[in-house]
Amino acid sequence: MPRWDFTKLPDFMEANLPPYAMDIVNEVTAAALALGVKAYLVGGGARELMRAFIEQTGAETLRYFLFDVDIAVEGDAIALAEAIVEKHGGQLVRNSQFLTAKWVTPQGYAVDFASCRREDYPIPGELPEVTGGVEIYEDLMRRDFSCNALGVSISKEDFGFLYDPSGGVGDIFTKTMRVLHPLSFFEDPTRLTRAVRYSVRLSYDIEDNTAILFRTGIEESYFDMVSPERVRYEMECIFSEPYWFGTAWTAQNLEVLASIHPAWTALPTYSGWDAEILELGIRNQTDILEQELIPKWMARISWALMAVPEETLAGLLDRIGLQSKLARNMVLARQLQAEITGRMNHAGFKPSRIYRVCQEYARKTLLFAAFNSFLVPETEPLRHNLFLHLRELSPRKVVLTGEKLIELGIPEGPLIGRAQEELWWMMMDGEISDDSSTEEAGKMLADSYRLLPQQ
Repeated sequence: MPRWDFTKLPDFMEANLPPYAMDIVNEVTAAALALGVKAYLVGGGARELMRAFIEQTGAETLRYFLFDVDIAVEGDAIALAEAIVEKHGGQLVRNSQFLTAKWVTPQGYAVDFASCRREDYPIPGELPEVTGGVEIYEDLMRRDFSCNALGVSISKEDFGFLYDPSGGVGDIFTKTMRVLHPLSFFEDPTRLTRAVRYSVRLSYDIEDNTAILFRTGIEESYFDMVSPERVRYEMECIFSEPYWFGTAWTAQNLEVLASIHPAWTALPTYSGWDAEILELGIRNQTDILEQELIPKWMARISWALMAVPEETLAGLLDRIGLQSKLARNMVLARQLQAEITGRMNHAGFKPSRIYRVCQEYARKTLLFAAFNSFLVPETEPLRHNLFLHLRELSPRKVVLTGEKLIELGIPEGPLIGRAQEELWWMMMDGEISDDSSTEEAGKMLADSYRLLPQQ
């Protein structure tokens, strides 16, 4: 194995860290010196720094991977974060139970602070009990994988010194995922999904002994010990990965998905091209997802669950902790997919017809049905109609007020709502466009209503 000159690491950091990250590091360094505590760059930031240093890929790699900065503190991490916020501004969120704080800088960057700590798992699968007051070596050895158990000092007295108690640098060189102790997956089964995510994201192989422990975790159903809320977070992480389809495929192939719920034994396709088509649709419809408050990962997971038997879908969504209303809309999208497709997969419909049909369904049901349809050939008219309705046709706009319609001769009561609905259809179809044509249409409706049978 080659030997690296780690004395060059401080210069490498200063030359290659993104400017925002280096500014944050310098601010933390100064604050830690003033408080008399030691601070370390840890987690994903330390891993990506060392990957770039070992592979000599430099600044471009760091700019792509290093978004957040994670800081471990030998001492009071919350006090350090408070001192930084007092001097530099921004927002601070404290979590005294876990001895952590999150600083959102005035520029919008997130920095996580955590006191060096020991974690104990009295109940496997649940969140650990945390004890502070330990040194960096012990803190690093509580982590999930050796490549993530690195600390780079950002304290003034030994800036850039590498702490690597588990041999993580060697595993980075050999591109290997390795757990730090035999009970790692048992104590925290969410590390099973993290092993998949990191191995795909980094293109690392799972080390042989770790693979045996991984297989044991699957066969002995360690995930049964994990709460739906924590499972949901893991699903969000998988389906938010840059290579989410490859990650999901690997999780399915290694039976991680089936370990979460026995009905999840397959994905709807094994073609990355199908996933690319979905991703293109998500990029093109980002505004609708934001408007409906649906994160992108939920559109992906709804699509990925299309191979799950319909009768088991509700139970699976409950297991992964999806909010009940969203889960209900996903289930309805599956149950009504054929019906909605039959009614809406036609080109040339007037907007008013699209609106009248789509009004019979919940908006989020239509949204999930639209994204699910990317798996079905020749459904472009369906998506055009559904997205048009969600973006432009719904909700209904008031074309003439009730007072104006009464003035035009329509009696108070349910006919007012009917008139407003019909005027909205006319406006959608371009039959009225200005105040004059709108008022004339209102008069015509008043005349037609006079001919209706009296109730």
